[in-house]
Amino acid sequence: MVLITVLRRERTEFAVLLSLAAGAVLFLLILPQLAQALRLIDELAVLAHVRLLYIDVVLRVIGIAYLAEFAAQVARDAGEGALAQKVELGGKVLILVLAVPIVGALVHLVLGVGL
Repeated sequence: MVLITVLRRERTEFAVLLSLAAGAVLFLLILPQLAQALRLIDELAVLAHVRLLYIDVVLRVIGIAYLAEFAAQVARDAGEGALAQKVELGGKVLILVLAVPIVGALVHLVLGVGL
């Protein structure tokens, strides 16, 4: 991280690339733990009789949120604040689109109870 800070002053383009590489390496290091957590979530969903569709949507939303945040931070590191804001907005729109089926199911559940 110190190297990134030094490079940011001298060679901005290399600092951004090094930051991307560091993020990729960190992601690869946590991948086994992430896979284990996903297996546990699937097991708990089966035990709780929760439809896997809902778990899938929630996991996708979490993934989009993390990826959008990472991409926005890379854009900010490159001095592209406006691009970072657009990436964040795009992530929020995708999350909204993914949430529609869950909201629809919730509305059906609420309306079905009253009948």
